[in-house]
Amino acid sequence: MKNRMKVFSIALIAVLLTGCYDREVIDQKEFDHFLPRVENPDYVRNGNVVRLTWQIPADISADFRRPLEVRVQVVENNISRQVVTVENENTFADITIDTSKKYRFVVKLFGYLTVEAQEKGKTDRVYSEGRVIEIQ
Repeated sequence: MKNRMKVFSIALIAVLLTGCYDREVIDQKEFDHFLPRVENPDYVRNGNVVRLTWQIPADISADFRRPLEVRVQVVENNISRQVVTVENENTFADITIDTSKKYRFVVKLFGYLTVEAQEKGKTDRVYSEGRVIEIQ
């Protein structure tokens, strides 16, 4: 009898816990605003300073407020250390590094939707997919 109660209790808990996760609700949230990735990412290293460069794509939707920002995630020895924000659609960032460590930079466009393009209950902040620049 105790074994039956244990099995019944475990089955009941499993049903209750799986009922709390409703993937369908998450999948129904469509979001039709996307930023293109930065173009032509590159770098030049001068001692312990790395100048990252990129180009802003020309095909940015009018649904975004201008100027856009660029966010650069600095990954040092596979550990994310900081995020550098580049404003006013500038196309470069100078970052000081430790030359004894490995670095990877993830460069993304970042923007806010205009008031007219915002959808109720959805974010007004949008990131593009990242472009990775690895320092050799």
